[in-house]
Order: sequence, then C-alpha cells, then structure tokens
Amino acid sequence: MKFRFLNENDFDIYILYINKGVKYFTLDDHYEEGNDLLEEFPSFVDKIKEKSFFMIGYFDDDLNGIVSWNHHQLCCLSINSNCDEKIVYRLLDKVKQLICGQLYVISSKENYDFYVDNDFKVVDSKDSQYNMVYQSNRNYDFQSYDEVHEFIMSLKQRVYALDHFKNFMNDFCDIQNRLKIIHIGGTNGKGSTTNYIREVLQLAGYKIGTFTSPALVSRLDVMRVNDHSILEDEILKYSNQYMEICLKYDLSMFEIEVFIAIMYFIDKEVDYAIFEVGLGGELDATNIVNPMVSVNTNIGLDHTDYLGDTYVQIARTKGGIIKENTAFITGEKKKECLDVFKEICDKHHSSLILTKEISCIQYNLDTVSFCYDDCEYCLMTGANYQCYNAVLAIEVLRYLKDNHKVNYSDNDLKKGLYQAKWKGRFEVIRKDPLIIIDGAHNKEGMDAFCNAAQKYSNIKIIFSALRDKDTHGMIEKLLELSDDLTICEFNHYRAQKAELLAENFPVKIEKDWQKAIDNAIDFKGVLFITGSLYFIALVRPYLLQKLGNVKF
Repeated sequence: MKFRFLNENDFDIYILYINKGVKYFTLDDHYEEGNDLLEEFPSFVDKIKEKSFFMIGYFDDDLNGIVSWNHHQLCCLSINSNCDEKIVYRLLDKVKQLICGQLYVISSKENYDFYVDNDFKVVDSKDSQYNMVYQSNRNYDFQSYDEVHEFIMSLKQRVYALDHFKNFMNDFCDIQNRLKIIHIGGTNGKGSTTNYIREVLQLAGYKIGTFTSPALVSRLDVMRVNDHSILEDEILKYSNQYMEICLKYDLSMFEIEVFIAIMYFIDKEVDYAIFEVGLGGELDATNIVNPMVSVNTNIGLDHTDYLGDTYVQIARTKGGIIKENTAFITGEKKKECLDVFKEICDKHHSSLILTKEISCIQYNLDTVSFCYDDCEYCLMTGANYQCYNAVLAIEVLRYLKDNHKVNYSDNDLKKGLYQAKWKGRFEVIRKDPLIIIDGAHNKEGMDAFCNAAQKYSNIKIIFSALRDKDTHGMIEKLLELSDDLTICEFNHYRAQKAELLAENFPVKIEKDWQKAIDNAIDFKGVLFITGSLYFIALVRPYLLQKLGNVKF
C-alpha cells in the first residue's frame, strides 16, 4: 500500500484506472464519467509536468485511487468502485497535509457530508452545488522569525543519519521529487558555485531556488528564490503548520530547514532548485533529493571528526551524493579522490565529468579573467580562486544544456558569471584604505585566500575561527602573508578562545572582535578580516554600518 505522485511514465496506468469503474467525490462536468475524465487530460504528460498541478495515486498492487489539485483547487478525488471508501479519506488527508493555506472544492449534494466531515466549510452554493473551502491547521503559533529560530536552535543541530528523515519525506509522498534539482557538495566553494549557476540560469529567464548554508546576513538567507530571501511571514506560515509533525519525526534544525526549503520552492513554482550540501554528503539531510546532476567542488581535510581523517575517507563520504544514472561533475584533481569517485560512479552507472585546466589567469582589485576551453571569461572579484568555482559552474551548465535540461546563450553564460557576486568571499568593503573580508573557514580555504591576497603589500590581518578547524595550519599560512596578525574571538558555541587560537605564535590578541576592528579600521594599507563564516557574518554588517554603507 503506497501513496505517490504520478509522473509522465504513468500514463498507461492512469488509462487503465479511469476505464475500470471509478467513483468520484468531486463535482465538475468533466468528472462524471471516466471517458470524460480522459478527454479532460488528452495531454496527460504535459499536465503532470505543470509545476502547479499535483496528482497523487494510491497503489495496492494496482492504481486504485487518485487525488489531484491545481492552485489550491481540488480537481479530482476518486477511487476504484471496488475499494474501501476509507481510502478516499486517506487521499484527501495527503492533500490536506501538503497544502499550506486554503484548499477549495466544488461538491455535489451527495458528497456534501463527506467534505463537512473533512473540515470543509461552505463559501456559497447554487443549484445543489457547493463551493467549499478547507483551511490548513496551525499547530504552533510563532509570532516572529526570532521565535522560530530560537525554538529550532534548541533542537538537535544536525543528525548524521537519514533513515528517519527519509521516512518523514515518504510520509509527504517524497514531494522533493517534484523539483528539478542540482545538488552541490564539496569542502570549499559550494556557495560560490551555486551562485554562478544561479546567476546564469536566472539571466536566461528561469526562476531559481537556492538552499545554501551557513547564512551570512540573516538565517532567512539560506532559502532564496531569484536571489531574494524567504520572507519572515512565509517561514512563519510553514513553521506554524509543519512544526508539530517535524517534532513527531524528531527532525533536527537543519532537516527542518531543508524540508521548509522544499515546500517553499514548490509553492513558488521554481524552474530549478540548487541545494548545497550542509556537511559531508552521504548522510547529509539534503541527500534525500533526486537531482538532475550531482556536483563536487573539491576535497579538503575538514570536519575530520565526522567525515574521516584522510582524503580517501572524506571523498567516499562526499561521493555519497552520487545517484543512479546521474552524472557527477567535480573540480577535484587529487588522484586518490578521483579514484574513489570513479569507483562510486561505476557502481551507480553514472558518468564522471572533470573540469579541464584553466589558463591565462589575470587579476586586479576588482576583476579576474581567465581562459577555459578556448573561451575567455571575466569575474567581478579580485580572488583568483573563484576561477575554479566558475569553471565548475560552466561544466554543470554545459552538461544540463547538452542534455536538453536548460537553455541559455553564450552571452547569458559570460554575463552571468561576470555579474555574480557572493557576499563574504574576498569582498571589498572599502577601497581606500582597502578593507577585504573573506570566509576562509578551513585550511584549504585559507590556502586559497592567501594565494589571492599575496599580490598585496603592507597588510594587517584580523582572524578568528571555530575550534574544530586546523587553526594551527591556518595561522601559519597567515603569518607567511603578514606578521601583523590580530587574533580575536566571537560568540558561537563552536568558536575557539583567542588565547587557544594564538598558541605561541607571534601574534596580537584582542578578544573583543569589534574593538579589534575599531583599532584597525583606519590602517593605511590593506586590512584583511578572515576566518569562520560565522565570524564574517558578524563582521560584515558591523563594518558596513560603521562605514555608512547600507548595502548589507
């Protein structure tokens, strides 16, 4: 016994169903007989592909029940005439569970009591037809996003298992499979790669949802449509309706956010959704998706407590996002990691696609240009490491275009890559004197940051990080860049104390990060502020407000 969304491959099953004697619980001229229903759906495949049209089937060996709705209007609710009528209640319950807001139906007098029993109320009536509406339940009464955030922060932060979250999504008929998804994992550069892909596709006219973490400005930023964050009222709507069932399944904060993002993107009818892996891959909450393509930026020795302490172990964990018959594209170059990816791809009958070499990298304060596959590209950043994220985005976009998943012009590609900006990554906050912030939150990220920063001279650096990072190696790298290094600390449950960060290095210590910035803000050279993304998320609005820049 199973409920699932019907897809374009179910046409024959659907035809058999409507021709074997069906009882209807909706009133509409098209639904009086099976043949009329068939005439209503001459383009079944096109109808199923509509982002606003939903159809769930009840299967008990054969298809024995259907419910469909479009823009919160119940279209068809029916069962095989030989089925127990309890099934129709369960079909309607599935819709009521998935609808956030109101659900409308036209009922006959015969089915009036059925809808009343299911909490529908009459809006108006005419000629023994009843326009009725159901209002979805609010199980919680959060009044502000701060209340939601505080509540979910009190839950488990992250769970390194997927079984219970898979069961949860199965209860929602695996609604995530309604989305066309690009799934992006890796150690560094996930957000930047996501942003390059998003900008190009948005420029080509598509509506794009993105799920990224951690947030830099507001926690609402993790869910965005066409680069606009989810609104507070919207997240309150989902939280108030779904929090009870989330707690029933013992979901963590991150799992709740993944689920809300899925429902939000479906409600917004996005053309494509890009999901960034939170941590690892195989057991990450985002790994319940069924993507068009899976992507890996690179492999670094990060989160070793959870993912393993060798490149091979981490590659195997991050390779867990590879799905059956789904291409896997990576910018990784280390042979031991590629060998792991090849093994997993072969097991899943999936192709492994690698980025090619980049040439002719040239950069200044505001831009970096490079050649890739005999084409020249320019990015609006001074960080040469973004070239590698951009070429990964190019390969993903090419794959999707070559396989007729998306369409865009060469101009869309070049212009999109150029105008894409990712806050907090080698971001120029002020030009004179120069202040640049960068979320180099692990050793590999710090290597990339220092490589991009080495073209500057007369450098002052402010740094803070989480305690579970290779901070020793990060500080060693920073001291190669400048001997003027100030260590501070910030408020986060994983943040390291300044004295422990500093060890015995020849560095300054200023615990108060705001005071460290105030003391350095007029430095007549180049001020870099770098380290944890959580640190940069605090630094960025503080600096912009202090400097009178309202762009945050």
